[in-house]
Parts: sequence; structure tokens; C-alpha cells
Amino acid sequence: MTTGRLNRWLLVNYAGYPLTPSSLMPDNGLANLAGIIIAGGGDVEILDYSTVKSVARMTSSPLQAHLTRAWNTLKAPARGLLPSLRKLATLATLPGAEKERQALQDKAVAEIGDELIAHIRHKNIEAVGFKLWNGDGLIGSATLAARLRRECPRVMIFGGGPHVDLFQARILNHYPTFDALIYGEGEDTLRHLLAEGANTGSYPGIPNLIYADKDGIRMTEETMVKDLNQLPMPIYDPAVYPAMAGDEKIKIIVIDESRGCRNECAFCIHPVKSHRTVRLKSIDRLLQEVHRLQDVYGFRAFRFAGSCTPYSLLNAFATEVIRQNLSLQYASFAHIHHSGEADFALIRQSGCVALFFGIESGSQRILDRLRKRISTAEITETLHRANQAGLFTVGSLIFPAPGDDAGSAAETIELLRPLHLGSITLQPAVLMPRTRWFADPEAYGFKFSKQYLEIGLTWKLKLQLPPRFWAPLPISLDGYSYRQTLNRTSRFSKQLGALGIPTSISDENYLMSKLAGLAPVAFRDRSLGAFYAGDTATIQSLVSSINQAGAGLKA
Repeated sequence: MTTGRLNRWLLVNYAGYPLTPSSLMPDNGLANLAGIIIAGGGDVEILDYSTVKSVARMTSSPLQAHLTRAWNTLKAPARGLLPSLRKLATLATLPGAEKERQALQDKAVAEIGDELIAHIRHKNIEAVGFKLWNGDGLIGSATLAARLRRECPRVMIFGGGPHVDLFQARILNHYPTFDALIYGEGEDTLRHLLAEGANTGSYPGIPNLIYADKDGIRMTEETMVKDLNQLPMPIYDPAVYPAMAGDEKIKIIVIDESRGCRNECAFCIHPVKSHRTVRLKSIDRLLQEVHRLQDVYGFRAFRFAGSCTPYSLLNAFATEVIRQNLSLQYASFAHIHHSGEADFALIRQSGCVALFFGIESGSQRILDRLRKRISTAEITETLHRANQAGLFTVGSLIFPAPGDDAGSAAETIELLRPLHLGSITLQPAVLMPRTRWFADPEAYGFKFSKQYLEIGLTWKLKLQLPPRFWAPLPISLDGYSYRQTLNRTSRFSKQLGALGIPTSISDENYLMSKLAGLAPVAFRDRSLGAFYAGDTATIQSLVSSINQAGAGLKA
């Protein structure tokens, strides 16, 4: 093995079968890291397998036809005995369809392995970095890494991404193929790896690294990027990021405008992962990125990445966009706390079309237990002002959360009834490693077996299906098994349906629907049905229409 610099890199994004339109958005994290490598004098290519072609390679015509019929049957109202029997019969066929889809994924992973090996040998690649996701993404990436270790033994193999932030050393225990894992923010780590990463003796001095030596698994000190303005520009050139050519990706870019979250919600990893110190890019730097996206790439639609974007930044950004008469469409996270600082009318005028608000519950008792630090009165006032400004408002809910009962469910329904939300996203409580819930489970009503983390490591989240169809986990909440918890979520979803508020339309999905020229519900139903069945023609049509509209916004 060589020592010293690692100059020639391959960054790989394999997340399994693309499940939703959001799966096809470009990976801003890898684009950021590509900028670091190029600025450091290295060569890099991003191979992103969350593409329209990947949908096609993981689908067959018979499977698509079967799943299209299944989707239409499952989505149709089951009124009467015969429709109900049809739905039950369809449900009985789904395990077979899942098995076929898994076989196609396994075949695709083998083909991707061939492609990576050929690429490594042709380009003399020295290091490969995998972005690690949950479920099929982790399993497939680990399978690819193991094959590279066998067939390209001189190549250094690294892993990073959201799953590493959750499970950390447990991943390396489970998959020792990786030379090291990167947790937290990877930019400074990558700079060190560029300079000295081929020498494993340098690992103790490299920040944010998880690696194994003769004495066990080590974690080096965590550092954060202090000045986001000093980061190189993310790279979306097709020469570096081939999936950006044509219409393989939905060209709505995620802009990394801020990092950190000053909140401390009990269920959330963000304050731990990105720390509670909020760091911002300057308005000048953000406008440089926006102009670059427009002038170099022709992209005029984006989403802000931060989980706690300050309203001061949104207001200032909107003011400058209006002053420069820029034609943009974008979406962002928002928050109830400090919403009095928000000029929602100004933000809407600048091209923001949708905001995502973490509501979580309409019960003050539950909000306090979640450590949300907001009141039901603040929720009502904030959503009213955002709606009045013409923004599409998305509210997230957790049900059941710890302590939820029929009373808190009724309070949530009553809070939501007059809010006129554009959409609600609903999920059950999910016990994530490194959160307050996980640190003190009994205080929040959770119990779980020793196998919970091992199972959770590779658990497959079936986002396209109602929670009652998700795989069970060895965990309980407030005395309810996980299956019972999922059933409670499904029953509450039906109660929400009576309010007439659409569900499962995120802020970026709303942006996509506007660009595609479809009503939000029509876009949701058409896109989710197409992704579920693997209807590549429909997916390709949607992607092309979104990209053409995004590029066609008035310059």
C-alpha cells in the first residue's frame, strides 16, 4: 500500500432502490466534498446511483405491471366485501413482489461492483468514499466495499454520511471492510486524508475519524467547520458528477446555508450531530452560490439545507434577491420559535414557495415533554401568518409520541382544524441513537431489547406504505408493542384525513409539483405510484418537466 497523499478519489452514493422523488435530488454533501478534493489538488468523480436509470435497472416489466395493479387496489377505498377481499388478496402478493425487487437490487449491486472495479482500474483510483444510508443503502454499500477490498486491495475505502452519525463505531464493528469512517462534518477530515490518508499511522491526528487498530476501535476528536464561507463551492459539473448530465436527477439543489441547531428537542439528533452553535454563510456567499448555480449550471430552483435556518438570514436573503431582481423558486425548513422575527411576505416575494414547520403535537403537555420550547398559541399564530403570506405550509407531526393518548390526539386535531396547512407529514415516534430519548428511554416510556440496535442498523423503512406495513422492531412505547404503535399511527392518520388536509407532501415535493405544473396532491399520487411500481416512463416525464421548468425560470 502507498503512503502519504491520496490524490485520486471516487465518491459513491448508493441508497438502494430510489423510493421517492426526493431520492433523485443531487447530493449536496458529495458535491461539497468534491469541492474540497479539487481545492486540495486532488481528482474526484461522483458516481451517484440514485437516478432514473437505477429505477429502470431495479424493475422489470412484469414487476411493474403487478405493482401498478397492487398500488391502485391498495389506494382505492375498500367499501364493501369484494373490494376488501381484493385488498387482502393484493396484500398477500406483496412479499413475493418484495422478493423480486430485492433480487433485482442484488443484481444491480453486482453490476455496480463491476462498474466500480473497471473505473478504479482505468482511472487508477486511490480512495473510495461511500455515503452510507439506512437499510438497502447500507447493506448494498457494504457489499460493494467488501468486493472492492477483495478485488482492489490497494484502494483505501472510507464511509460517511447520516448512518455513521447515528450508529458510529457499531458500523465498523459490523462491517470491518472500511479502512475508516467519517462522522460529523467531513470537510476537515477529508483535507487531512488528502494529505496523509494513505498512511494509517496518521489516523490518531485526523479529526472526526472512526478506525480500528490492534487495541480496538478508536474515535478521534470531533471538530466542526467554523467558517462556512471558507468552504469551496460545491461541484455539479457533469465531468465530475456524471449523473447531472441529462435528466437523471431532479435538478433542485440543496444549498448548505447554515449548520447547527440551537434547539434541544428530545427526539432529534440534529443538536448532537451539528451542535447547538448555529453557523451561517454570509448573504454575499449565498448570493455567489445562487449566481453560480444560475450562470454555470442553469439551476434556478433550490432548497435550504439547515434544520434551524434563522429568520434573520431568510429575511436578509429575501431582501437581496428582490433587490437584484432574481427569478428563483425555493423551499426551506422553518420553525415556530422566534417566528415573530419572520417577514413571511418578504420571504414569499423573493421566490420561496413552501416552508416546513416542526409542529409535532397540538397538546401543550406533549410539546413540553418533547422539549419543543413552543406553545400551541405560537403554532397557531405562526401558521396563520405564513398562510396569509401565500406560503405553502407543511407541518410535521409525531404520533404517538411518549405520553400520547386519546386526549392529546383530540387536542392535536382541534389545533390543526383551523390552521389551513398545505400538508401534514406524520410518523410514529422513532427511537434514534444519540438522542435524549435514547439516552434515557425509561423516562420517556421506551423499552427495547439488546438486539434493537443490531436490527435497527439494517432496518428498511418502507416510506411508500402506511406505517402498519413497516417491519416490526423489538421496542415498545408506553406499554404498546411496535406493531401496536404503528397501528395507532395509522388510526390517527385516518382521523387527520377527516380534516381534509393532504398528507405526505413535503416542502420540496410542493416545489417539484409547481415546476411540473401539477396540483400538489396530483403530483404526490402520480409520483409515489410511479416510484412504487417502477414506472420509469412516468418518472422520466416528471423529472424532465421539473428540470425544464426550473431552467426556464426568467433569468
